[in-house]
Amino acid sequence: MKPYTINAAPVVKGPLAGMDYWVTRAIGHSGGSLWNNGTFVLRDVKGKPGIISNHSKGLAVDLSYRNMHNGRKVSLAFMVKLLENADTLGIELVIDYALNRSWKCDRATWKPGSFTAGDWWHVEINAATANSRELAKQAWDKVFGVIPQITKPI
Repeated sequence: MKPYTINAAPVVKGPLAGMDYWVTRAIGHSGGSLWNNGTFVLRDVKGKPGIISNHSKGLAVDLSYRNMHNGRKVSLAFMVKLLENADTLGIELVIDYALNRSWKCDRATWKPGSFTAGDWWHVEINAATANSRELAKQAWDKVFGVIPQITKPI
């Protein structure tokens, strides 16, 4: 288990190259079950004025399965694989809004939450991976193998 480091990260001025690449690979490997519902945006946590969102740090993505064929079922199996490789992929937090639970790297297990229902996964990755396209690529290549056709952010 690794410590949760996202809180210590600074707010950034724009999207991070490693996160953009990470999202591209997540979508590409999800079996058509996910699409990018949002990455970098300067904002507070929804419903919590004055508390900055981790999207503002460039370390968070919302991956939706809304309107995807078997999206929830396929993306759930995909998320299990991602969490089996969380250390390699730099994953520090996943919120599963459909089942009102979260997985965090410092406990490496699911815990019930009190989240607003939604049809997406909120995923946060560490700053080192998010800031480096090369580190993100190495991580995804290690877990899923090289796929040269995925080269641009989606």
